[in-house]
Amino acid sequence: MAANLAEEIKGVEALSREMVKEAKNEAVKIINESKDAAEERIKETRQKSFRQFKEKLSSVEKEAEVKASKTLEEGLKNSKVLAAQYEKKIQSTAKWISEEVISQYGRD
Repeated sequence: MAANLAEEIKGVEALSREMVKEAKNEAVKIINESKDAAEERIKETRQKSFRQFKEKLSSVEKEAEVKASKTLEEGLKNSKVLAAQYEKKIQSTAKWISEEVISQYGRD
C-alpha cells in the first residue's frame, strides 16, 4: 500500500506540474493577447485623435479665411472712403503748395 500510495502521490504531483505549466502558458497567452488588444486600441485612439485634430484644424482654417476676406473687404471699403474723403484736400493742398512755390521762386 505504501508503494502504491507513493506512486499515486508522484502521479498527482506530475499531473499538478503539468496543470501549473499549462496554466502559466495560458496566462502568458492571455497577457500577450491583452497587450496586443491594448496596443491596437492605442493605435486606433491615436488615429481617431489625429483625424479629429485635422478636421478641427480644417474648420478653423476655413473660419480664418472667411474672417480674413471680410477684414480685407472692410479695409478696401475704408481705403476707398478715405481716398475719396482726402482727394479734395490733396488737390487743394497741392494747389496751395504750388502757389507758395511760385510766389517764392516765380514761374521760371
